[in-house]
Amino acid sequence: MSWLKSFASTLLYVFVIMFAVIGVLELSKKIEETPVKERINIDSIAKVNDSIKIKVESLDSIKNAKVIEITNLDNDSSIKLFYELVKE
Repeated sequence: MSWLKSFASTLLYVFVIMFAVIGVLELSKKIEETPVKERINIDSIAKVNDSIKIKVESLDSIKNAKVIEITNLDNDSSIKLFYELVKE
């Protein structure tokens, strides 16, 4: 009977150690996978940000071209037109 108790306790220790190793391996998988998902998300946000910057730079260059055209005019109506364009 004593050998049965020692066999059962040894078997119990083996299962506990086995489940602990499996748990650690699963946890390490989750830790390794998480940064990849965040990196993809950050890359997509950076692409959207870059496209918005390009649109803003394009609009800024159009605005600057119109400002140059208007500053060449010298009467009151051109100044009113300038202020209307700047408001837009």
